[in-house]
Amino acid sequence: MAIFLADDKQLQLFVEGMQGVMERLASKAGRSDLAVLEKLIENFKIKTEDFYRENRKLNIGVVGQVKAGKSSFLNTLLFDGEEILPKASTPKTATLTRMEYSEHNRIQVEYYSAEEWEILEDNALVDLEDEVYTSARELVGMVRRNGLEPGPYLELGHEQMEFAAYDDLIANLNNYVGEDGKFTPIVKAVTLYLNKEEFKGLSIVDTPGLNDPVASRTIRTKEFMEVCDVVFFLSQSGSFLDKSDWILLSSQLPQKGVKKLVLVASKYDSGIRDILRVRDDDDIFGDDDNTADQIPQACKLIKKKLKKRAKAKVEEFIRDLSARESSPELMEVIRQCSDPVLVSAMACNMARKPEEEYTKEERNVYAALKKFSDDMESDLRLLGNFDEVNAIFAGVVAEKEAILEQKAKSFIPTAMAELGGCLRDFREKAARRRAVLEQNDREALLEQKKFMEGQMNGIRADLAAVFGELNAKLETEKAEGVRDMREAGKDYLNMKERTGERVHRESYRVSDSKWYNPFSWGKSHTGYYTYTEHYSYCIASDAIDNLRKFSMEAVNQVEKVFSDALELKEIKRKLLNVVVRNFDMGSEKYDSALFRILVEETISRIEFPVFDIDISDSMDTIAAKFTGELTSAGQKTELTTALSKAISRIYDELCGKLTSSVAAFKEEMKTISRTVEESLLENINNEFETLLSQYEQKENEIAEYKAYMELLDQEIARL
Repeated sequence: MAIFLADDKQLQLFVEGMQGVMERLASKAGRSDLAVLEKLIENFKIKTEDFYRENRKLNIGVVGQVKAGKSSFLNTLLFDGEEILPKASTPKTATLTRMEYSEHNRIQVEYYSAEEWEILEDNALVDLEDEVYTSARELVGMVRRNGLEPGPYLELGHEQMEFAAYDDLIANLNNYVGEDGKFTPIVKAVTLYLNKEEFKGLSIVDTPGLNDPVASRTIRTKEFMEVCDVVFFLSQSGSFLDKSDWILLSSQLPQKGVKKLVLVASKYDSGIRDILRVRDDDDIFGDDDNTADQIPQACKLIKKKLKKRAKAKVEEFIRDLSARESSPELMEVIRQCSDPVLVSAMACNMARKPEEEYTKEERNVYAALKKFSDDMESDLRLLGNFDEVNAIFAGVVAEKEAILEQKAKSFIPTAMAELGGCLRDFREKAARRRAVLEQNDREALLEQKKFMEGQMNGIRADLAAVFGELNAKLETEKAEGVRDMREAGKDYLNMKERTGERVHRESYRVSDSKWYNPFSWGKSHTGYYTYTEHYSYCIASDAIDNLRKFSMEAVNQVEKVFSDALELKEIKRKLLNVVVRNFDMGSEKYDSALFRILVEETISRIEFPVFDIDISDSMDTIAAKFTGELTSAGQKTELTTALSKAISRIYDELCGKLTSSVAAFKEEMKTISRTVEESLLENINNEFETLLSQYEQKENEIAEYKAYMELLDQEIARL
């Protein structure tokens, strides 16, 4: 860090400069404006003080939704595929895990505080299906099932344990972050200190995600992301950059400090299995550009599709950022996502070991892929593609000083841009208020306030209409989604019957008796003949493939219900139009310049929930039941019945979750509607009260606004 310390004085001078701006504006600025500047200075100091710590490391974050494969990705990247980091199967077990270098191997555990656990217990009592409450219920339920008394650990706060070998680490770590770990429900974060040279100068974090339903873990994740330098963002190949991923990447990921963003399409093996199929002599497979019968060919197709999708999403986002005049630096970071890296941690690990060492899951994947490969070892390496990830990671480590130096250079320009934006906002607001005072007398203001309050009745009715239309559309989409899932389930019940042949060898007796040779009489030998029997059969892998494809299609149908019904920009546009239409932009009683900004500020705070579901457990139910060729009618019927039950189970589960999610979303819409109405009315009332109080000393207030604007102009000119 020594190369950056020369800038320390410059940073201090900049802080003093911002404090000077506050001091020069203090006599004319309102408390709200000064509070904004104080927060700007505070954030700048927090980030720079963290950055210039003597032991500051390069912070590398691995981000993505639960089930994106973050732990598997890190195990393959950092531990040669050993399952050091347990997989988090559900949001409740997704704990922030940090890895750093130390001469002594140890685990540091951070428990929830008593206050945080009290909030979780309160949330567990709420009988709603929102993920915040279901996760709280699961965590509190786990504590009871484990027979754990959380009090002493919550008071303890932190705990450390040393370990000698990875086996000890795995045994201990699973207790604290494993899905069924005894202490998992009361653990907020874990730090692994490892005696591995590769970790020197690095702090690598496996995050639970910024959409974690447990609020205190989300806060901890955001605290880390604020000082993060490099991010590997994982999105599953089978549902690459879906709505949930894109919102997480574009809206919730704090990019101000991130200098390198690597987009990773994980579970590559799962993605290509969606387009692999066996060639039949009597179909038109060769004319289908969306399927393949060889793994390398499928890889080319999927790679082309995923890169095309990433490029389109990034270009759309860049256009949106440009329209909002966002910083070129932020746009450059987002552009790094245009070329995603496609990887499969499982395939990479399979390529490293003999087949007899495969896990049950790996054996199933191997069986599903083998019929599409002429060289499995080569194809597994192709799917794994960790050479590319290793090269990127090595490059990041090698460029550590350059990345940190770039970050050091960006602190002041970024803060300067934020300061300039704040000052221009202050000036615009002051100019609007000054204009209102100059153009209105007290009676006009009172009349305008009364008029605005009267218009609120129209707004209430129109808001109800907008949300009523949204709920109706959601119900329609839900009904269509359920119907489409039901029809898809019927399609996947039909399994293809394969044909085979068996060669049978039968024996018969041949007489050796000769009439002219009495010694041969009564003697014989065995003769043989062969015949071919043609038969039909089914195999379990076809049923598993049908089940997996139905699962993917069903999940897509559920997500489509929400994506079709919830067009965020369109809903916000309708809500803004409701207000603008009711306030009558052309009316003399309405000051559009002042209240448009109030409307936009209120509406811009609306965020709609993201729907997510995990059905992976239902996809494993058939894998262990059937092996080999199933030829008898009884075996075929049993396999079909098992497939039907599994599809029905997935269908019922998804329908139930869809229904509860729609109901929870409708309740959320009621809250949002009330929030829009109350927030808007509060803003309007507060603004009028301010203006009316200022009108008592109209000339003085106009002069004050004028003087404040002149001060702001001077400060803006100094930037």
